Amino acid sequence: MFSESQLAAARPHAGKKLKVRAPKWNFEDVPGAGDTSLFDRTLFHALSLVFPDGERFFIRSVNAFKDRITDPQLLADIKAFIGQEVQHGRVHEFYNDTIIGGRADIQMYLKFHRWLNYDVIEPFTNWLFSNKISLSVTAAAEHYTATWAHKALTDPRVKNIRSESLRNLIYWHAIEEIEHKHVAFDVLRAVDDNYLLRVGGIAFLAVMMPAWVGLGFIYLLAQEKDVDLVALVRDAYADVSSENGLTRQFVKAFFSYFRPGFHPDDIDDERLVTEIAATVEQSIKASAA
Repeated sequence: MFSESQLAAARPHAGKKLKVRAPKWNFEDVPGAGDTSLFDRTLFHALSLVFPDGERFFIRSVNAFKDRITDPQLLADIKAFIGQEVQHGRVHEFYNDTIIGGRADIQMYLKFHRWLNYDVIEPFTNWLFSNKISLSVTAAAEHYTATWAHKALTDPRVKNIRSESLRNLIYWHAIEEIEHKHVAFDVLRAVDDNYLLRVGGIAFLAVMMPAWVGLGFIYLLAQEKDVDLVALVRDAYADVSSENGLTRQFVKAFFSYFRPGFHPDDIDDERLVTEIAATVEQSIKASAA
């Protein structure tokens, strides 16, 4: 196990300040079908449905070990991580209720997802093993979302979204995922730097996340009218085969996590975040006016 002083010295971007932003977009400029393909829209919506409860799970998992951390920088990062995740959950929940919920029934899926994951699986695995399992899954999930976020900031599909608020929602979430990508990982290393514990988290995630996103995708798709199956299959294949696609990013994140000396900050996204953050923050400021 690493000492906290060793961890602090080893962090590539030690001392960077995480910023908690609180957008108040109302998403009135989000159009109906036509702005994006049915596949892209349904996939994003399936992801958005699992975000709010997932963010709360991440907060619980990290917060459970906060009292065991003494490094001031990591404690400050934990506080900012929690603040950012609270906002992610709030904004995505609003988007889910107003935009996705305006097109489809989402409550049955959300209730089942919440019950099985967080009323059954989470307490059972924490009881059977340790709540380090939840922290390990959180660290793995943050690595995955940061990998997705890096591509989202350069993906032309995101750049070409006509809705400013939806585009900035994706950019904002991506920026903050990159900013705090190290937090849960560093807490896990400080608590228990066991390799099998670390990779066990991403192995668990590799099963659960595609299962839930896939179920959400099917659930939402079943409520669509006039589905063009040919176009859907074509777009699905394009996503799977694309370097920017969700599948490629998931596989890339999975295998990179197994490297013994891996750290989320191995990928330097700082310049990329800086380039886009200014525009996003202007949109956030305007949303609060």
